[in-house]
Amino acid sequence: MSNTMHALQLVKYGSPEEAFSYNEQAPKPAIKSKHQVLVRIKAAGVNPVEAKGSSGNMKLATFPMKLPAVIGADFSGIIEEVGTAVKDFQVGDEVFGSLQLPMFLEGTFAQYTVVDTTKASIAKKPANVSFEQAASAGIAAITAYHGIIHNGKTFKNPDLNRKILIVGASGGVGSYGVQFGKAINKENTVVGICSSPNAKYVQSLGADRVVDYKDKAAYDAFITEEKGTFDIVFDCVGGEEYYNQLDPLLKKGGVYSTAVGPMEHAGSDYVGISQIASIAAKLVYKKLFGRHAYYFIHILPHGEFRDKISKFFESGAVHGTIADDSNIVPLREGVRAFEQLHTHRTVGKIVLQMD
Repeated sequence: MSNTMHALQLVKYGSPEEAFSYNEQAPKPAIKSKHQVLVRIKAAGVNPVEAKGSSGNMKLATFPMKLPAVIGADFSGIIEEVGTAVKDFQVGDEVFGSLQLPMFLEGTFAQYTVVDTTKASIAKKPANVSFEQAASAGIAAITAYHGIIHNGKTFKNPDLNRKILIVGASGGVGSYGVQFGKAINKENTVVGICSSPNAKYVQSLGADRVVDYKDKAAYDAFITEEKGTFDIVFDCVGGEEYYNQLDPLLKKGGVYSTAVGPMEHAGSDYVGISQIASIAAKLVYKKLFGRHAYYFIHILPHGEFRDKISKFFESGAVHGTIADDSNIVPLREGVRAFEQLHTHRTVGKIVLQMD
């Protein structure tokens, strides 16, 4: 058996073309713990955090790596080897999930990865979900689950009809947010904010209404008419402008849940000590003095992926978010996927398909 594999390696920090190199002779990882499994990857999801990390903009916030390295978190594939203490999985199982952040030395942008079954998100892939769609889950689905169900406190009374607003509803996390908003209770009213070209896609996910943020008259009217009507605002874009506009839309006792925080598209530009300090100060202020409960997602509930999050996929209540075939990119063309992520105009998730 070969000890090498095809991989998209991070070779330096910079633009996607500078940062990544396709290597057909990269070292293949091996199991080092009795709790690990070796997965032959079929597809790997690509996330904004990996684009920002590879650009060098988040060096202070990511684990320092010795380059070249294989990064990536989300995966779907087939187990080829199991550690001696692994009980829930066996060779041949089709699985999906996500490794833990921060950046990884043996990530998923390759033909093989090692998954620690006691730490990472890993579950058996439902037969009704393709490998590509399963790979689009991972970080995006876990983040949306955390933002809507944990931070929104919807688990306390799932039968209560709620009104939920999703900012950036057509993106990777937002598209899962729309689905979870409906999955917990189909009677919930889910409103998505996105641009008009993506409205049909967001509606296809279950949104009851879509607001075009580029249509100033319509957007301003929405802000005026909907004050004090929402139970949850789930912000997948970030920034002070959205917070100042949308926090007043919450009812008394409502929740503002954000996947990004006070800086819009945080990490798209260099994040230094002063930026981190500013973000931290704003988070503390909102937490202590905000008009509504404010939650910033900084830790993901990987432990709930197998027993809770994956069940939504099994039932069909939540499905993958690959909008069309153009979002499935061959591994050797992975640079193209990162170039698309840097535009902040990605609809749904992009996945890398293995050779």
